[in-house]
Amino acid sequence: AQRLVRTLCPHCREKCEPDAEAWKQLVRPWTAQTPAHMWRATGCLECRDTGYLGRQGIYEIMPLTETLKRLVSEDCHISALRLQAMKEGMRTLRLSGAQKVG
Repeated sequence: AQRLVRTLCPHCREKCEPDAEAWKQLVRPWTAQTPAHMWRATGCLECRDTGYLGRQGIYEIMPLTETLKRLVSEDCHISALRLQAMKEGMRTLRLSGAQKVG
């Protein structure tokens, strides 16, 4: 899966303290360490007071390993397949986006 997301304007973005509870909601049901700082949109002439300038892709890629091929051929449940893929290094679309926040 892939999505395009807006990127913060590098000319006017402001550093802010991360909200630990909001971070937990963003990455749930998984856990990821809260970043030391985050950025927020403010707006300037460069971005026409929107706070955003450009777009960036976020991706969910699942390399098909031998273990995953076996699970697919065994007609396993999708949640078991996703869990195994995460164990083998797949990042979900949600986590990929969260990684770009910090």
